[in-house]
Amino acid sequence: MMIVLYVGIFFFIIGLAFFLFPPKGENLVYGYRTERAQVSAESWVYAQRVARNYFLLVGGILTVIGFWLKLSGHTNFFLIELLGIPWVIAPMIARIEQKLDRYNRSLRGDENEHIDD
Repeated sequence: MMIVLYVGIFFFIIGLAFFLFPPKGENLVYGYRTERAQVSAESWVYAQRVARNYFLLVGGILTVIGFWLKLSGHTNFFLIELLGIPWVIAPMIARIEQKLDRYNRSLRGDENEHIDD
């Protein structure tokens, strides 16, 4: 099994779909849907752009690593690959959410609200 390769291709396809067919507005079916992404129309558009970039980047990196593992014959590490994937996906989602939080604060104008406390 080549979990890294398949997940990489899947993520890259998601990023490519977001690039070629960006979600036009908030919907229940398609797009990067989190609470922060749905704060406003501007946040929604920004979330789709950031998610697209991260899905393309992480998908591309995982695909290259997966092809390298396959070509080098390191295909017997199913459990390691399976346990390693969350260590790639979780930071990606955390980084997207971090950027969205910063963006939403800048829209509200409270990026320096701690100064007046």
